[in-house]
Amino acid sequence: MSEYKPTWESLDTHALPKWFRDAKLGIFIHWGIYSVPAWAPTDAEIAGENASPYAEWYPYYMYEEESPTKEYHEETYGENVEYADFIEDFTAENWDPDEWTSLFTEVGAGYVVLTGEHHDGFPLWNTHYTKYNAAKMGPERDLVGDLADAVRNYGLRFAASYHANYNYYQPGFDGQFGHPDYKKGGPSEEQGGPGSEYVDFMNAKHRELIRKYDPDMLWFDVPKADGDHLHAQELIADYYNRAAKRGQEVAVNDRASTDAIGPTIDIENRDTEDTHGDFVTPEYATFEELRNEPWEANRGIGHSFGYNAVEDENDYLSYEELIHSFVDIVSKNGNLLINVGPKADGTIPKIQKERLQALGNWLKVNGKAIFGSRPWIVAEDDESDTEVRYTHRDGNLYVIALDWPGDELTLSVPAHVVLDEAPETKLLTTDGDHSLTTTLADDRLSVKLPKQPDHDHAYAIQLVGVDNTR
Repeated sequence: MSEYKPTWESLDTHALPKWFRDAKLGIFIHWGIYSVPAWAPTDAEIAGENASPYAEWYPYYMYEEESPTKEYHEETYGENVEYADFIEDFTAENWDPDEWTSLFTEVGAGYVVLTGEHHDGFPLWNTHYTKYNAAKMGPERDLVGDLADAVRNYGLRFAASYHANYNYYQPGFDGQFGHPDYKKGGPSEEQGGPGSEYVDFMNAKHRELIRKYDPDMLWFDVPKADGDHLHAQELIADYYNRAAKRGQEVAVNDRASTDAIGPTIDIENRDTEDTHGDFVTPEYATFEELRNEPWEANRGIGHSFGYNAVEDENDYLSYEELIHSFVDIVSKNGNLLINVGPKADGTIPKIQKERLQALGNWLKVNGKAIFGSRPWIVAEDDESDTEVRYTHRDGNLYVIALDWPGDELTLSVPAHVVLDEAPETKLLTTDGDHSLTTTLADDRLSVKLPKQPDHDHAYAIQLVGVDNTR
């Protein structure tokens, strides 16, 4: 194939790899210095613009006047404690990357995305460009490299997300918090930033990250200027071409620059119109309708990405909410990148681990309705008394009921595809697939059901040999 050129026209010809579409589930990991204070107000929406439920934004709000974080910081640590003072307590002393990856594999994840560098400008790898990094301070360990090795040893895909476009704590540069040309809500190109010196520094670190670890994905965050200003097209073209030479199938998300996501698209709930990148990434939001283009929802299990020690049981998704959301996302052509926020010592909080394990246990029974699937003609069934979602895989249609229907489930499948006779039908259970009796009448398919199986939250039924005309 010809090489990619550093233009959106050329980059938009890149195809999203099959492994991404098949995986359905990825693990996001927000871990860094902010895991030490591990604090954000859980009622941040009520608190207004000077607060955020994201604990990883601690280094921003601890310096923001009239913010709950600043008040908490001064009451807890005193006025003279700076963000960098937390580094010595970011130890990773109990971290076992193999243990993490074993959990992610057991859950059924196909890829793992660690925060290579979050907005605090603290790289989690041994970078040549700043001494302010996890290999030289705090853990004194190459966290990116060690996790990359473990993840790939288990056969999963690996990436390190890169959030430097919007760093609000960057030692070594002039400006508020050390970021050049920084202003509240910025630095955007309209505000004169980020400056060219910082852009070169930002991209040098990112290119180093790519060359050291050959990530399977580039996961950018919070673009604040266009691609020409940030040299985003050049970086992505180099990444695609480098991967192609090695035969590595890679992906890039939609947040490389403001023109990559489109100037009118809300960052919390992106649409796909006028975007660039291989997939779009709504954050703490999902699409209500089935999408023609693959996408990826990303969120924490609680309100925050980074570990927030004040979140309790009520702040986390229940097992059922997590499973139902995942099923809904997959039925509408999406992946779920579900986040864990480890503690500063490298352990994953018990409540987060339990949520992942519940999802994994459900997938052990129903995984063939999810992994490798594609959206069907419709995602939902407005005619069914029980809320269901549809997926399709290997010539079979899967109906996933979000509640147990009782003795019978009636579906409008014949209204969408020609059926000459009632298809062979099976219920997926912990002890294998159980054949069901199905009746075809006009534009309705009625499925007789046995007693409720012993797994919880959602129930998958296979309709054998039902076409997918999408």
